[in-house]
Amino acid sequence: MNIQYEKEKGQQLSGMISNIERYALNDGLGVRTTVFLKGCHLRCKWCSNPETQDPREEFMFFGDNCIGCGVCISNCPYNALSDKAEPDWKICRDCAEREEAFACVKTCYARCRKVTGQKRSVEEVVDAAKRDMAFYIKSGGGVTISGGEPLAQPEFLRELLKQLKENWMNTAIETCGMGSVETCKEIAPYVDMVFFDLKCMNSKKHKEWTGADNAKILENFLLMSQLAKEHSFELIARTPVIPGFNDTKKDIEEIAAFIKKAGAGVSGYELLPYHRLGRGKYRSLGRDYELDELVPPSDEWMEKLSHTASAYGIKLCKF
Repeated sequence: MNIQYEKEKGQQLSGMISNIERYALNDGLGVRTTVFLKGCHLRCKWCSNPETQDPREEFMFFGDNCIGCGVCISNCPYNALSDKAEPDWKICRDCAEREEAFACVKTCYARCRKVTGQKRSVEEVVDAAKRDMAFYIKSGGGVTISGGEPLAQPEFLRELLKQLKENWMNTAIETCGMGSVETCKEIAPYVDMVFFDLKCMNSKKHKEWTGADNAKILENFLLMSQLAKEHSFELIARTPVIPGFNDTKKDIEEIAAFIKKAGAGVSGYELLPYHRLGRGKYRSLGRDYELDELVPPSDEWMEKLSHTASAYGIKLCKF
Protein backbone atom coordinates (compact mmCIF):
# COMPACT_ATOMS: atom_id res chain seq x y z
CA MET A 1 0.00 0.00 0.00
CA ASN A 2 1.55 3.23 -1.18
CA ILE A 3 -0.58 6.27 -0.39
CA GLN A 4 -0.18 9.03 -2.94
CA TYR A 5 -1.67 12.49 -3.10
CA GLU A 6 -0.37 13.60 -6.46
CA LYS A 7 0.03 17.26 -7.22
CA GLU A 8 -2.19 18.41 -10.02
CA LYS A 9 -1.13 21.06 -12.50
CA GLY A 10 -0.40 24.29 -10.64
CA GLN A 11 -0.67 22.62 -7.22
CA GLN A 12 1.90 21.62 -4.62
CA LEU A 13 2.61 18.01 -3.62
CA SER A 14 0.58 17.15 -0.53
CA GLY A 15 0.36 14.33 1.98
CA MET A 16 -2.18 13.24 4.59
CA ILE A 17 -1.10 14.50 8.01
CA SER A 18 -2.63 13.44 11.31
CA ASN A 19 -0.85 15.93 13.55
CA ILE A 20 2.21 18.15 13.85
CA GLU A 21 3.56 18.09 17.40
CA ARG A 22 5.95 20.83 18.46
CA TYR A 23 8.56 20.61 21.25
CA ALA A 24 8.77 16.80 21.18
CA LEU A 25 11.60 15.38 23.31
CA ASN A 26 11.53 11.60 22.71
CA ASP A 27 11.58 11.33 18.93
CA GLY A 28 15.28 11.89 18.34
CA LEU A 29 17.99 14.26 19.44
CA GLY A 30 17.15 17.59 21.07
CA VAL A 31 13.89 19.51 20.77
CA ARG A 32 11.97 18.31 17.72
CA THR A 33 8.88 18.85 15.64
CA THR A 34 7.20 15.50 14.97
CA VAL A 35 5.04 15.15 11.87
CA PHE A 36 2.57 12.26 12.08
CA LEU A 37 1.57 10.93 8.66
CA LYS A 38 -1.62 8.88 8.17
CA GLY A 39 -1.64 5.39 6.74
CA CYS A 40 0.12 2.24 7.91
CA HIS A 41 0.53 -1.26 6.50
CA LEU A 42 0.43 -2.87 9.95
CA ARG A 43 -2.30 -3.16 12.58
CA CYS A 44 -0.26 -3.72 15.74
CA LYS A 45 -2.52 -4.67 18.63
CA TRP A 46 -0.71 -2.27 20.98
CA CYS A 47 -0.55 0.72 18.60
CA SER A 48 -0.73 3.98 20.57
CA ASN A 49 -1.64 6.04 17.49
CA PRO A 50 -4.61 4.17 15.96
CA GLU A 51 -5.84 7.40 14.39
CA THR A 52 -2.84 7.26 12.04
CA GLN A 53 -3.51 3.77 10.64
CA ASP A 54 -6.22 4.56 8.08
CA PRO A 55 -4.94 6.77 5.22
CA ARG A 56 -8.27 8.63 5.00
CA GLU A 57 -9.74 11.40 7.09
CA GLU A 58 -11.46 9.87 10.12
CA PHE A 59 -14.20 10.87 12.54
CA MET A 60 -13.41 10.79 16.28
CA PHE A 61 -15.90 11.20 19.14
CA PHE A 62 -14.83 12.19 22.65
CA GLY A 63 -17.98 11.46 24.64
CA ASP A 64 -16.69 12.84 27.96
CA ASN A 65 -16.61 16.32 26.41
CA CYS A 66 -20.17 16.20 25.04
CA ILE A 67 -22.55 18.76 26.61
CA GLY A 68 -25.69 17.19 25.13
CA CYS A 69 -26.82 20.23 23.15
CA GLY A 70 -28.20 18.03 20.36
CA VAL A 71 -27.16 20.32 17.51
CA CYS A 72 -25.14 17.53 15.90
CA ILE A 73 -28.17 15.22 15.81
CA SER A 74 -30.26 17.61 13.74
CA ASN A 75 -27.33 18.42 11.44
CA CYS A 76 -26.39 14.87 10.50
CA PRO A 77 -27.85 14.13 7.02
CA TYR A 78 -27.45 10.37 7.52
CA ASN A 79 -29.34 9.81 10.83
CA ALA A 80 -26.19 8.35 12.34
CA LEU A 81 -26.58 9.84 15.84
CA SER A 82 -28.69 8.62 18.75
CA ASP A 83 -30.59 10.80 21.23
CA LYS A 84 -27.40 10.92 23.29
CA ALA A 85 -25.35 11.99 20.27
CA GLU A 86 -23.56 8.63 20.27
CA PRO A 87 -22.33 7.73 16.76
CA ASP A 88 -23.55 4.78 14.76
CA TRP A 89 -20.06 3.61 13.81
CA LYS A 90 -21.34 1.53 10.88
CA ILE A 91 -22.21 4.87 9.27
CA CYS A 92 -19.74 7.28 10.88
CA ARG A 93 -16.62 5.21 10.24
CA ASP A 94 -16.88 5.86 6.49
CA CYS A 95 -18.11 9.44 6.68
CA ALA A 96 -15.09 10.67 4.71
CA GLU A 97 -16.56 8.95 1.64
CA ARG A 98 -19.95 10.69 1.93
CA GLU A 99 -21.14 13.73 0.02
CA GLU A 100 -21.74 15.80 3.17
CA ALA A 101 -18.81 14.49 5.17
CA PHE A 102 -18.44 15.36 8.85
CA ALA A 103 -21.42 17.72 9.01
CA CYS A 104 -21.76 17.10 12.76
CA VAL A 105 -18.18 18.18 13.40
CA LYS A 106 -18.72 21.57 11.79
CA THR A 107 -21.52 22.40 14.25
CA CYS A 108 -20.07 20.89 17.44
CA TYR A 109 -19.65 23.76 19.90
CA ALA A 110 -18.13 21.54 22.61
CA ARG A 111 -15.55 20.16 20.15
CA CYS A 112 -16.21 16.61 21.26
CA ARG A 113 -16.33 15.64 17.59
CA LYS A 114 -13.17 15.84 15.56
CA VAL A 115 -11.76 14.96 12.15
CA THR A 116 -8.26 13.54 12.19
CA GLY A 117 -6.39 13.84 8.93
CA GLN A 118 -5.70 16.82 6.72
CA LYS A 119 -3.95 17.24 3.41
CA ARG A 120 -0.93 19.48 3.84
CA SER A 121 1.59 20.49 1.19
CA VAL A 122 5.30 19.90 1.63
CA GLU A 123 5.80 23.66 1.78
CA GLU A 124 3.20 24.05 4.56
CA VAL A 125 4.88 21.39 6.70
CA VAL A 126 8.34 22.88 6.14
CA ASP A 127 7.05 26.34 7.06
CA ALA A 128 5.54 24.92 10.27
CA ALA A 129 8.86 23.30 11.16
CA LYS A 130 10.80 26.50 10.51
CA ARG A 131 9.00 28.24 13.38
CA ASP A 132 11.15 26.39 15.90
CA MET A 133 14.48 26.66 14.13
CA ALA A 134 15.97 28.49 17.12
CA PHE A 135 15.16 25.53 19.38
CA TYR A 136 16.71 23.07 16.92
CA ILE A 137 19.93 25.06 16.77
CA LYS A 138 20.20 25.44 20.54
CA SER A 139 19.33 21.82 21.41
CA GLY A 140 20.67 19.92 18.41
CA GLY A 141 17.12 18.97 17.45
CA GLY A 142 15.18 18.91 14.22
CA VAL A 143 12.20 17.27 12.55
CA THR A 144 11.01 13.67 12.91
CA ILE A 145 8.57 12.11 10.45
CA SER A 146 6.43 9.50 12.20
CA GLY A 147 3.02 7.97 11.77
CA GLY A 148 1.40 5.82 10.80
CA GLU A 149 4.09 4.68 8.44
CA PRO A 150 6.10 7.36 6.61
CA LEU A 151 7.16 4.91 3.89
CA ALA A 152 3.49 4.55 2.90
CA GLN A 153 3.60 8.06 1.40
CA PRO A 154 6.88 7.69 -0.53
CA GLU A 155 6.80 10.68 -2.89
CA PHE A 156 5.63 13.07 -0.19
CA LEU A 157 8.17 11.70 2.30
CA ARG A 158 11.08 12.03 -0.11
CA GLU A 159 10.22 15.61 -1.08
CA LEU A 160 9.55 16.63 2.53
CA LEU A 161 12.89 15.27 3.75
CA LYS A 162 14.67 16.89 0.82
CA GLN A 163 13.22 20.33 1.52
CA LEU A 164 13.89 20.03 5.25
CA LYS A 165 17.56 19.31 4.51
CA GLU A 166 17.69 22.21 2.05
CA ASN A 167 16.54 24.40 4.95
CA TRP A 168 19.35 23.07 7.18
CA MET A 169 17.16 21.01 9.50
CA ASN A 170 18.17 17.71 11.10
CA THR A 171 15.85 14.94 9.91
CA ALA A 172 14.69 11.61 11.34
CA ILE A 173 12.01 9.06 10.50
CA GLU A 174 10.27 6.43 12.63
CA THR A 175 9.38 3.39 10.55
CA CYS A 176 8.06 -0.14 10.88
CA GLY A 177 10.05 -0.97 7.74
CA MET A 178 7.07 -1.79 5.50
CA GLY A 179 7.95 0.03 2.31
CA SER A 180 9.60 -0.51 -1.02
CA VAL A 181 13.33 -0.94 -1.60
CA GLU A 182 13.16 2.01 -3.99
CA THR A 183 11.71 4.30 -1.31
CA CYS A 184 14.40 3.32 1.19
CA LYS A 185 17.09 4.15 -1.34
CA GLU A 186 15.46 7.41 -2.39
CA ILE A 187 15.17 8.86 1.12
CA ALA A 188 18.61 7.72 2.33
CA PRO A 189 20.47 10.89 1.21
CA TYR A 190 18.06 13.11 3.16
CA VAL A 191 17.90 11.49 6.61
CA ASP A 192 20.19 11.98 9.60
CA MET A 193 18.59 9.25 11.71
CA VAL A 194 16.27 6.29 11.12
CA PHE A 195 14.41 4.64 14.01
CA PHE A 196 13.50 1.18 12.73
CA ASP A 197 11.14 -1.16 14.61
CA LEU A 198 12.15 -4.82 14.92
CA LYS A 199 9.24 -6.37 16.76
CA CYS A 200 9.70 -10.11 16.49
CA MET A 201 11.75 -12.63 14.51
CA ASN A 202 9.00 -15.25 14.37
CA SER A 203 7.08 -14.50 11.17
CA LYS A 204 3.90 -16.35 12.19
CA LYS A 205 3.70 -14.61 15.55
CA HIS A 206 4.52 -11.29 13.90
CA LYS A 207 1.55 -11.67 11.56
CA GLU A 208 -0.76 -12.69 14.41
CA TRP A 209 0.04 -9.54 16.42
CA THR A 210 0.59 -6.99 13.64
CA GLY A 211 -1.43 -8.24 10.68
CA ALA A 212 1.58 -8.92 8.41
CA ASP A 213 4.62 -11.17 8.37
CA ASN A 214 8.11 -9.73 8.81
CA ALA A 215 9.88 -10.80 5.60
CA LYS A 216 9.85 -7.33 3.97
CA ILE A 217 10.75 -5.68 7.29
CA LEU A 218 13.85 -7.82 7.83
CA GLU A 219 14.92 -7.35 4.21
CA ASN A 220 14.59 -3.58 4.52
CA PHE A 221 16.48 -3.48 7.82
CA LEU A 222 19.50 -5.14 6.22
CA LEU A 223 19.20 -2.68 3.33
CA MET A 224 18.98 0.27 5.71
CA SER A 225 22.13 -0.90 7.48
CA GLN A 226 23.98 -0.83 4.18
CA LEU A 227 22.50 2.55 3.25
CA ALA A 228 23.48 3.95 6.66
CA LYS A 229 27.13 3.24 5.88
CA GLU A 230 26.87 4.71 2.38
CA HIS A 231 25.04 7.89 3.40
CA SER A 232 26.33 8.35 6.96
CA PHE A 233 23.02 8.42 8.81
CA GLU A 234 22.39 6.74 12.17
CA LEU A 235 20.24 3.61 12.17
CA ILE A 236 18.63 2.88 15.55
CA ALA A 237 16.82 -0.44 15.96
CA ARG A 238 13.84 -0.34 18.30
CA THR A 239 11.78 -3.05 19.95
CA PRO A 240 8.50 -2.23 21.71
CA VAL A 241 8.46 -4.84 24.48
CA ILE A 242 4.92 -6.27 24.60
CA PRO A 243 4.08 -8.84 27.32
CA GLY A 244 2.96 -12.11 25.80
CA PHE A 245 4.35 -11.21 22.40
CA ASN A 246 8.09 -10.51 22.54
CA ASP A 247 9.06 -10.01 26.20
CA THR A 248 11.13 -13.12 26.84
CA LYS A 249 14.93 -13.31 26.89
CA LYS A 250 14.73 -15.64 23.90
CA ASP A 251 12.75 -13.05 21.90
CA ILE A 252 15.33 -10.35 22.60
CA GLU A 253 18.24 -12.70 21.94
CA GLU A 254 16.83 -13.50 18.49
CA ILE A 255 16.39 -9.82 17.64
CA ALA A 256 19.83 -8.90 19.00
CA ALA A 257 21.46 -11.65 16.94
CA PHE A 258 19.79 -10.30 13.80
CA ILE A 259 20.95 -6.76 14.59
CA LYS A 260 24.47 -8.07 15.08
CA LYS A 261 24.22 -9.80 11.69
CA ALA A 262 23.22 -6.48 10.07
CA GLY A 263 26.70 -5.17 10.80
CA ALA A 264 28.31 -1.81 11.50
CA GLY A 265 25.54 0.20 9.84
CA VAL A 266 23.47 -0.12 13.02
CA SER A 267 24.31 2.66 15.49
CA GLY A 268 22.27 1.46 18.46
CA TYR A 269 19.35 -0.45 19.91
CA GLU A 270 16.51 0.82 22.08
CA LEU A 271 14.04 -1.25 24.09
CA LEU A 272 10.71 0.49 24.64
CA PRO A 273 8.39 -0.80 27.40
CA TYR A 274 4.72 -1.28 26.52
CA HIS A 275 2.44 1.51 27.74
CA ARG A 276 -1.32 2.13 27.74
CA LEU A 277 -1.37 5.76 26.64
CA GLY A 278 -3.35 5.22 23.43
CA ARG A 279 -6.31 3.29 24.85
CA GLY A 280 -8.73 6.23 24.86
CA LYS A 281 -8.16 6.87 21.17
CA TYR A 282 -9.66 3.49 20.30
CA ARG A 283 -12.92 4.43 22.01
CA SER A 284 -13.00 7.74 20.15
CA LEU A 285 -12.69 5.81 16.86
CA GLY A 286 -15.41 3.31 17.79
CA ARG A 287 -12.90 0.48 18.11
CA ASP A 288 -12.09 -2.04 20.84
CA TYR A 289 -8.64 -2.10 22.43
CA GLU A 290 -7.67 -5.77 22.52
CA LEU A 291 -4.95 -5.48 25.16
CA ASP A 292 -6.97 -3.68 27.81
CA GLU A 293 -5.88 -6.08 30.55
CA LEU A 294 -2.18 -6.11 29.60
CA VAL A 295 0.24 -4.92 32.30
CA PRO A 296 3.42 -3.03 31.29
CA PRO A 297 6.72 -4.83 32.00
CA SER A 298 8.49 -3.88 35.22
CA ASP A 299 11.63 -1.75 35.28
CA GLU A 300 13.53 -4.73 36.66
CA TRP A 301 12.49 -6.95 33.75
CA MET A 302 13.34 -4.26 31.21
CA GLU A 303 16.78 -4.03 32.82
CA LYS A 304 17.28 -7.78 32.45
CA LEU A 305 16.26 -7.64 28.79
CA SER A 306 18.71 -4.79 28.25
CA HIS A 307 21.52 -6.93 29.70
CA THR A 308 20.44 -9.74 27.40
CA ALA A 309 20.78 -7.50 24.34
CA SER A 310 24.05 -5.90 25.46
CA ALA A 311 25.64 -9.36 25.70
CA TYR A 312 25.66 -9.35 21.89
CA GLY A 313 27.96 -6.34 21.83
CA ILE A 314 25.19 -3.97 20.70
CA LYS A 315 25.21 -0.37 21.89
CA LEU A 316 22.02 0.31 23.85
CA CYS A 317 20.50 3.78 23.75
CA LYS A 318 17.51 5.69 25.07
CA PHE A 319 15.69 8.68 23.59
